[in-house]
Amino acid sequence: MNAIVIGGSPGCGKTTVASLLGRSLDRDVISLGELAVEKDCITEEDLERDTLVIDEDCMVKAIRDEIHKNDDEIILEGHYVDLVPFRDVEKVIILRVHPEALRTRLMERDYPEIKVRENVEAEVFGVCQMDAIHSFGEELVFEVDTTGLTPEETRDKIIDLLRGSSEPARIDWMQRLEKEGILDDYVTPQFE
Repeated sequence: MNAIVIGGSPGCGKTTVASLLGRSLDRDVISLGELAVEKDCITEEDLERDTLVIDEDCMVKAIRDEIHKNDDEIILEGHYVDLVPFRDVEKVIILRVHPEALRTRLMERDYPEIKVRENVEAEVFGVCQMDAIHSFGEELVFEVDTTGLTPEETRDKIIDLLRGSSEPARIDWMQRLEKEGILDDYVTPQFE
């Protein structure tokens, strides 16, 4: 096993934190999004949602090839963490961010409203977390709340988790927001 995998919703800091972590741990960082484009794993572009659709078989092969051509330990970052082969994973770190902070970040990036809403809802429901746990099991998946942290502080929290000097925690935005009485501000009703 030679890969630390960093995932999370768009806007949670994956790319920045992975770069900092790579420098601190002396590991190469591979962007799964860039790899998908480089290896022609894009099948179409969803213009309404402003996103790329990938060929998962192509992506799995590209990830596997990339891991095996690297003799060193690496960091993989991006949205396709559930496609990384289990046997090559050391730890999976899912970056989380409070849904309001995420909404603000995505709006500042001029994301279309539908994409902002989808990603905020995915963060509330813990989609990245659930996908990672389903693919790798609870024992390999760690979550870090990046809300209010600098990228350097987030990197330091990850290093503490990797070294076992801090306890992992599960983040449940849905429960927190419901307890605060504001869940409906972040989740679109399915039936009206």
